[in-house]
Amino acid sequence: MQIIKQHRAFFILYFTFLLIGAYLLTIYSKSSIHIYFNQYNSESSDFIFKYLTHLGDGFAVVIVGLFFLIFKSYRAGLQVWLSGILGGLLSQFMKHFVYGQTPRPAKYFSEIDPFDLHYVDDVTMNYVNSLPSGHTTAAFAMCLSVAFIYKNRHIDSLMFIIALFIGISRIYLSQHFLEDVYMGSLVGVLSAIIIYSWLYSPKYMEKAKLSNALYKRKG
Repeated sequence: MQIIKQHRAFFILYFTFLLIGAYLLTIYSKSSIHIYFNQYNSESSDFIFKYLTHLGDGFAVVIVGLFFLIFKSYRAGLQVWLSGILGGLLSQFMKHFVYGQTPRPAKYFSEIDPFDLHYVDDVTMNYVNSLPSGHTTAAFAMCLSVAFIYKNRHIDSLMFIIALFIGISRIYLSQHFLEDVYMGSLVGVLSAIIIYSWLYSPKYMEKAKLSNALYKRKG
């Protein structure tokens, strides 16, 4: 696929993440993976991840999309917004209708497999609808969309790192398991690719040119 070749820096890093994640999820249980990573915590990490995770909120997608709509182009803004919307819809559908009441770490380790996890103060815990991670979906959809807009390998790498750390924040805060973040990243990446393919398809481009011509003629 041409889009993957154009943004190979992002996708090389992403496919590496997928391979490592697939290996861990195949060899170890989701609970053992979570317990292992949960032991690595600190006050500074608590502070960083507590606020970094909000970059995966829907509000962040709205703000970033608005920025590109104003300072770049309407198509760039649409790329961010529509990717976030599609990812959000798919994520919520999977949460509620495919995987249902899948327990999150807080519920899993208090009721199913008791373990004293490290929790971050002042973080409201969620207990069900774990798979996939909606924040991770939004993060990868938004960050990949930004990478598509700029077409620069350094920005590709930066956007992957930001999306990855937002996903990691969900594990650190014990809001999600690794499998939730893994699945959320797939939904986000696919959403961004689908929207990009539509916005830059020959049919859409032709309609956009026609609309622009009619607008200029009226003006």
